[in-house]
Amino acid sequence: MTMRKTAISLPEDQLRRLKAAEAAGRIPSVSGHIQELLRRDEETAEVTETLRRLFGDEGAGPEHRKWAERTLGLDAA
Repeated sequence: MTMRKTAISLPEDQLRRLKAAEAAGRIPSVSGHIQELLRRDEETAEVTETLRRLFGDEGAGPEHRKWAERTLGLDAA
């Protein structure tokens, strides 16, 4: 993947928290953290669209959730 550099503007307090998280080792880097957030957002949008196609705008019903819990082994927890 080709990487390109760009500049973004963030509120000072947000940037300060990101840099502190980077310095503390909680995130790999400010840009790496933003990349991960964007990747998650894209993934969430894909999942949301798939669920909308499968279940329509009303979403999965209780029977679907029960099936998923059984399938994932979460019903015993």
